[in-house]
Amino acid sequence: MKLEEFMANMRKSFRELWSYTSGKVGLVLLVIFIATSLYALIVMPTNYRTIWTDARYWRTNPQAAPPSWVSFFGVKLAPHFDTHLSEPSNAQQGRTFVYETTYVLDVNDYPQRIVVGIKGLRFPEIPGYKGQKFAVLELYVTRPDNVTLKVGQSVIRTEANETIKYVDEPYYLEIDSNIIKTEYVKIYGVTVSTGNEIRALFGRLVNETREEYQPFKGTYTIILKIRYGQGQLAQGELPAEDVRIVVVGNIYGLMGTDTTGRDLAEGLLYGFPVALAVGLVTAVAATAIGVLVGIVSGYYGGWIDEVLQRIIDVMGNVPLLPFLILLVNITPVEQRLTVIMLVLIVFGWGGLAIIIRSMTLSIKSELYIEAARAVGAGNRRIIFRHILPQVLPYAMATLVFSVPGAVLAEAGLSVIGLEHGWPTWGKILADARSAIAEAGGTGWYWWWIMPPGILLSLMSLTFVLLGMAIETIVEPRLRRRA
Repeated sequence: MKLEEFMANMRKSFRELWSYTSGKVGLVLLVIFIATSLYALIVMPTNYRTIWTDARYWRTNPQAAPPSWVSFFGVKLAPHFDTHLSEPSNAQQGRTFVYETTYVLDVNDYPQRIVVGIKGLRFPEIPGYKGQKFAVLELYVTRPDNVTLKVGQSVIRTEANETIKYVDEPYYLEIDSNIIKTEYVKIYGVTVSTGNEIRALFGRLVNETREEYQPFKGTYTIILKIRYGQGQLAQGELPAEDVRIVVVGNIYGLMGTDTTGRDLAEGLLYGFPVALAVGLVTAVAATAIGVLVGIVSGYYGGWIDEVLQRIIDVMGNVPLLPFLILLVNITPVEQRLTVIMLVLIVFGWGGLAIIIRSMTLSIKSELYIEAARAVGAGNRRIIFRHILPQVLPYAMATLVFSVPGAVLAEAGLSVIGLEHGWPTWGKILADARSAIAEAGGTGWYWWWIMPPGILLSLMSLTFVLLGMAIETIVEPRLRRRA
């Protein structure tokens, strides 16, 4: 078949597919899924699978936080605040540098914590000095009542004989519970129990006996001091490339976060190309094998047909789910998704091969096949010119119906606990299920459960609609009357 003829047939097929309502909706959804998948491949880091499983990467995100847009529906939770400061607001003789920002708490809720990230910390160069150098990091919070509490402290030291040092990896400083307790006792004369540190910082004590707090609305000033023990930086030299101050709230982003703090919007976006790859690769490979085996079995017959049919019988009697569970459990985590796809391919072509075989048996008995043999046509030409074009429409309908089955199979295996490490929609659902079980069933986490479930449903609906339209085109009895 020439390229021009093939393209003409494709255009005709798309026009006919577009003529059906199910075909229109299915094609529009498919274009959206493909476009979103391409966008995800372009913008997402290539090592995102590693990032997804690294809890340190998400330390500045709130844990189990609903999306930010819930505030538009009257849900009042502490806002999430994240700012980057490139220059200090104050410097004292090149030895003490002060970074500060403000956080407004205007709801009856408490933030989760405060995190400060320092990137590219610089130490002063001291000619002739060969001893150890250190920098002291101190974190303060000034409350709306003008009371300043010291809430964190850390010391970073260099090795001896180092003249200058950069801390390349971001250094994170979080609230020190012991410091909060000490400062609060010193100022207010009360005892702060474990778990009440953040309330003591962002709240007002209303009952000292019961240690009850009420959120203290107003403007808080977050202050970071970087102080050097030896030497000083040169004129105009900054102590850090970037200082990040984060007040971790209880709402976050477009889709919220999970209990690790992972951004669910990123995970769902990354799941688009993974879902399409799992569904399409598995369905295309299984369909291609089924068509090939079915045609060969039906056309050549004899011992070839007998061997292939017995192989199909054996595979059809293997319990797929227990086999998958066993095989995945003995496979390394990083290879499990590939193994799942391979097993679905290996066991997914048998039923199609049987139907294609019966269609091939019917086609090869037609008179035009005998005529083709009479004029010298070889087996290859008969198969590819006369048999394959007739079975291909049915194979395409089977293919599109097979895609959601593969996607749902991966999701189902993830939900029952067969981890493969990839941030797929099924994996996100499985994590939500585990989190609810760990919470004793007290939490619902709707923002964590519903989006991947909806996306899985839409993915299935897309290919079911396309399959229905193709089935209507292939089967004349289902066509609309003119």
